[in-house]
Amino acid sequence: MAYLDPFLVDRARLSRGWSLKKLAVEADVDYRTIRDVIEDRGVLFSKAYDIAQALGRNVLVLLAPRDPRYKPPVKLAGPWSGSPEWEPTGYLDQGRAAPNGLYYIVCRMQHRHTASKAGRGKFYHLSWLPPAKREGMRHQLSRHAEVCARVGIHPQIVVNHTSTPVANDEGWWVVDDWVGESTLAQRLRDNNGPWPRETLPRLLLDMAQGLDVLHRAGIVLRELAPARVLISDKDGRAVLTDFELAKLLDGSRSVSGDWPEDPFRAPEVDGGVTTVRADLYSFALVAGAVLVGPEFDPGQVVDILGAAGMPKRLQRLLVDCSEPVPDRRPPDLSALLKELTRWAEK
Repeated sequence: MAYLDPFLVDRARLSRGWSLKKLAVEADVDYRTIRDVIEDRGVLFSKAYDIAQALGRNVLVLLAPRDPRYKPPVKLAGPWSGSPEWEPTGYLDQGRAAPNGLYYIVCRMQHRHTASKAGRGKFYHLSWLPPAKREGMRHQLSRHAEVCARVGIHPQIVVNHTSTPVANDEGWWVVDDWVGESTLAQRLRDNNGPWPRETLPRLLLDMAQGLDVLHRAGIVLRELAPARVLISDKDGRAVLTDFELAKLLDGSRSVSGDWPEDPFRAPEVDGGVTTVRADLYSFALVAGAVLVGPEFDPGQVVDILGAAGMPKRLQRLLVDCSEPVPDRRPPDLSALLKELTRWAEK
């Protein structure tokens, strides 16, 4: 068996503009083999060789550190370079493009000096950017840590440990306290259906409380989605994360740019005018997603919320929050929090 480094394979694939299925076709291997590579599982060496050939790489260069044939380069590439205090111990997700256009990969992290301290790290790959562009990205990559610092410690907001460049500015680490391995999006995919009814009130209340503390700190998330909600391994609570594109309402420099399509984002965010009402819209759509599961259709959110079997007042509030026109939504979270608290305490 051979173990290929998912980060290096994904980076080579993306540089060619290929999807995972396209890579399978070009390498003449089964799509499940590609999934095994991306999910850090071993494959036959002959298949690893075919994948490397399709990508125009030497198979030995693409090997993961745990492969017995692996030979470390003089300078470690990508996330395996680690950060001054933290080192990666494995991938949590395949590499992907962030809303700010950068490529990143999520890793499980271990503190180098405190054995009991674990973290969730995001490594942003910057080596393909010219030096001037890398410098210009600093304020975007620092935004997550700034948001966490403004909020302070709160059970529904992730705790940030560090946000720092690696040597030569070829990458950037954002390392948070360990919450859990799964996001809300992953849990919905694993369940292949809606969120369990018995814990639904608590889930929605957790997310609303997280948004509320952000709003009180003068922050609009703008990017609330199931993929940006972590589920705690310890107690199942929902924790908001990934604040790289949050907006600070004190006039600080914006981190927005060209916004990729996101079904959970409020329509007005694309136009650059954002208030807390944008997060209410996203919250309503996330509520629709947890009621249905992976097959959620944003165009059906009003019907989904209307048939949810929630308390009537809460149901009406969520439908109002899903209005495309900002002025037709509630002005803030106060009424929604009140109704969610009542429902959760029943």
